[in-house]
Amino acid sequence: MRVGLDIGSTTIKCVVLGEHDELLYSTYERHYSHILEKAQELLRRIDAEHLHGRKALLSISGSVLHPRGGQALYAKDRLRH
Repeated sequence: MRVGLDIGSTTIKCVVLGEHDELLYSTYERHYSHILEKAQELLRRIDAEHLHGRKALLSISGSVLHPRGGQALYAKDRLRH
């Protein structure tokens, strides 16, 4: 299985693909600047509903501006914390 997250300045998009690249799940949601919390919520939901503890490849893309400095924060760095 493969999971993809795309995190933008206002929304987070997520897809889950099965073993044969069939679309199992997709969502497009606002994160209201709670990027880390929303990403964690989505990953927990995917595990509970689709992975059931199995491993999956995870791809993360996107960037947002830091709220106090205008510096770009990349999703992969933001989720690491």
